[in-house]
Amino acid sequence: MAKQERFIQVGVTALRDPATGDFLPAVPLYIKAEDGAEEAEEKLTRDIGKLLAERMRRYKAACEAAGVAV
Repeated sequence: MAKQERFIQVGVTALRDPATGDFLPAVPLYIKAEDGAEEAEEKLTRDIGKLLAERMRRYKAACEAAGVAV
């Protein structure tokens, strides 16, 4: 049995209808799960989590300094 290829969804895209300008149904975008794609996805998830947590920490500190309830 041949090895089944795996894919990772990386986003979605939607074209516009040339007649009306409205968006057509969204279509998922995939890449092949090879050459460390899954490891890169995990690293990105950790990095974005740290970034968002730091921004929230700064936001709360600025609100406290300004005397605004969060």
